[in-house]
Amino acid sequence: MKGLVAWLLLIITYVVAQQPGSYEATRTALIPSSPPQPTPTSGFRIDPKKLSKEVHGFFRAYGWLKHNQTIQDSEMPRAIRKIQRAIRHPETGVYDAGLNAVMSRPRCGTEQPYNATAANDGSDLHKRYVLWGPKWNHSPVTYRFINYTADLDVASQRTVISQAFAKWSTLTALQIVPAASNAAGADINIMFRAMGSSETAYAITNMRADGVELSSGLISITFNDDFPWNDDRLFNFTAVHEIGHALGLSHSTVEDAVMFAYYFEGLLRPLHPDDKAAIHKVYGWNTPRFTRIDSNSALKSVIQVSSSTDTTTNINGIYQLRTNGQILYYTPGRSWTTLSTATTNTAQITGANGILYQRRSDGSIYRFTSSSSTWQLIGAPSDSVLDIVAASTEIYARRRDGVIARWGGTQQSWTTIPGPTSPLPSQIAVTDSKTLWILLSNGDLVRSLWPYTSEGWQLVDINPDNIQIAVGGDEFYKLQRDGAVVWLDMKNYFWSIIEDNGSVEVFAVGGFAYSRHDDGSLWRYTGVPMVWELLDEEREAVGVVGDREGNVYQVVQGGEIWRLVS
Repeated sequence: MKGLVAWLLLIITYVVAQQPGSYEATRTALIPSSPPQPTPTSGFRIDPKKLSKEVHGFFRAYGWLKHNQTIQDSEMPRAIRKIQRAIRHPETGVYDAGLNAVMSRPRCGTEQPYNATAANDGSDLHKRYVLWGPKWNHSPVTYRFINYTADLDVASQRTVISQAFAKWSTLTALQIVPAASNAAGADINIMFRAMGSSETAYAITNMRADGVELSSGLISITFNDDFPWNDDRLFNFTAVHEIGHALGLSHSTVEDAVMFAYYFEGLLRPLHPDDKAAIHKVYGWNTPRFTRIDSNSALKSVIQVSSSTDTTTNINGIYQLRTNGQILYYTPGRSWTTLSTATTNTAQITGANGILYQRRSDGSIYRFTSSSSTWQLIGAPSDSVLDIVAASTEIYARRRDGVIARWGGTQQSWTTIPGPTSPLPSQIAVTDSKTLWILLSNGDLVRSLWPYTSEGWQLVDINPDNIQIAVGGDEFYKLQRDGAVVWLDMKNYFWSIIEDNGSVEVFAVGGFAYSRHDDGSLWRYTGVPMVWELLDEEREAVGVVGDREGNVYQVVQGGEIWRLVS
């Protein structure tokens, strides 16, 4: 009888633990699955003339206005909603602080020809790259400086421009080279010219074409010399953007794309997947797209270590763990070197921000940095440790009893993070800002913001179909049992389905997200819901990793590792 009572109590405890009501009500803050009704933010004021100028400037940058056409004051709310819809801001029809933050950034002065389809489209389907139409039909394409700015030495200007061209040319078979000194002219001219205090554009590219081909010698990139160009970060970003125009790309409405009309001042950014999809659409891919960099049947796992800041270390890169415990590093010279001698004790490796970690089969945890040549013990042996996750500047351990612990930074001191332990966590993921996401065994999602406190966690999703989570930078993704990839739209704050085409794994890093399908094909997210670029369908991928610069590697059956080269 006692056994029967104990069994019934066990069943009741399990059932109660599985019910959403078992969470404290004050900690339940479910994220909606559709955009909430937007409400204008209060407290922001803007001069009507400036508002009109900014809205007209955006419309002209995207070809939404005919020549000499103006937007009447009565139509301004509708025009603002169109901009907000395009860049996925809450559609309030009010020019608020969020929109002003975008409009106040350095901008491109290149105006796109009137595009009736985009101008009249009321959906957000045009929120992606835009192709002008004409392109270069010969290779190599040449460029030449007409003059230089006095803000920076000539050699540095040549280097910045050369590197900016290379960002595009490495993705395709199109070659771009400086024009020979004795050549009569060049395809693309580069110059600096003072444009006056009233001109707010940092640069302008005139785009002329003869039929379907860009016109050699008539494509000019003009930098506004009234702005200082001694900041090579802004110079580099502006050059990459304007060169995109010179190659046939119009402005993108993907806000994180390099071809977005407003620059990211002070930031050196890799080309966005939207930019890459655009240039591939115009000029195709380098062939072959992938090259094999290793083949070993003893391969156990592949990881990537990168930094969330501009600081780089010699630890950053791709690592592989083999079944014999050997850890190998893929060097910048594109060869594998042994980092750690074989020990069958090594069960897992992970890393972030220039630090590599390993978990051994006895549960002990070790740390390896660029300043050390040996592994430092930071976690004592324990059979309760299931796995470890490195993110931001932290290392986390998921334990068998459901507890998540964080290393305290000294010796073997670990701090328990408050949160639910029933149902048990099945996976954890951590953003750059240290937001801790926990996928529970019943599919529910729990989130805890930094700094972690006993009152800081929330149940944000109740869904038994959630099977995997991933973070890239501060972006969050989840994979559902039906193969749908769902992204958390933080601007409009709702779950947005961005793919529903048979995904079995989602991987994210920095601004990049990848999806591996059940047929082994590999796809890259362009930043536009339901629009993914096919990277490979020739090999049946079983895993994918990448870095914050857009380099991507896929793992194939049999222990092969392939690197994307285009």
